[in-house]
Amino acid sequence: MALEIEHTHLPIRGLNLHVAQVGKSDLGTVLFLHGFPEIWYSWRHQMQAVAAAGYRAIAPDCRGYGLSDQPPEHEAASFDDLVADVLAILDALDVPKAFLVAKDFGARPAYDFALQHPERTRGVVSLGAPYSPGPMPFYDRLPEGFYIHRWRVRTTTHL
Repeated sequence: MALEIEHTHLPIRGLNLHVAQVGKSDLGTVLFLHGFPEIWYSWRHQMQAVAAAGYRAIAPDCRGYGLSDQPPEHEAASFDDLVADVLAILDALDVPKAFLVAKDFGARPAYDFALQHPERTRGVVSLGAPYSPGPMPFYDRLPEGFYIHRWRVRTTTHL
C-alpha cells in the first residue's frame, strides 16, 4: 500500500519552492534532486520505496521547475543557487543530515552540496552524471547523440 505523498510550498531564499515528501525519518532522510527537464514526480516510485524502508523522502521542484517559482532573473540562476536552496530546504524541514540522490542536472548541486556541507551530508548517489572536479567543459564530455546535444541544436536553430 502506497503512502500518501504530501505537498507543500516553502519560502526559500525569496521564492516559494514546491516540495513533495513522504515517510518518517526513523533511519534518516533522503533528498532527491531531479534532472532536466523534469520535476519531483520523476522520483515518486523511489520515494515510496524509501519511505516503506523507514526513511523520510523529500523531492523538491528546483527553482523554475514544476510548481516552484521562477526566479526573477532566470538567466542569473546558478548551480550555487541550487546548492543554497538545498541547504535552505533542509533547514526549513529541520533535517540535520541527508542522503542526496540525484540524476542528470541535479547531480552537480548534489556533489557541490556534499563538498560544501559535509556535516549535513550522509552520502551521495548520482545517476547519469559522474563527478568531475573543477571547471568542466560539460558539453565536450557528453557522448555524441546525447539528448542535451539534440536539445541544444533544436533550440539554437529556432531562435
